[in-house]
Amino acid sequence: MRCVVSIDDFKILYNDWPYGVEEDIVHLVVWTKFELEDDPATDDLTPRMRREIDVFVERTFRSKMPAEKVIWFKNWKSLKSIHGIEHFHVMLYQPDPVFLRDITNGDVPVTEVQ
Repeated sequence: MRCVVSIDDFKILYNDWPYGVEEDIVHLVVWTKFELEDDPATDDLTPRMRREIDVFVERTFRSKMPAEKVIWFKNWKSLKSIHGIEHFHVMLYQPDPVFLRDITNGDVPVTEVQ
């Protein structure tokens, strides 16, 4: 994303409020310190921001695993669960556990914390 200047501008963590997805799918959230620009008329990302996120996802995820095993989305503003911090979702199908550890800086899903 053009807005990403350093590694401190975003954080990739497991989604602590997981969706009901199959076991082989890992649901991550990319938290950002900057606004992900929405089009007020559609409540969806602007085309420019959608391209920037896709470039980030390409560099960060699809360069490390098959592209067909990576999808991303951002909830419309009206569906966001946390409004104060910008974020988008990335789902990975059967990712390498070492890659997950590295990309999340050792984060673990809340469901695995005992």
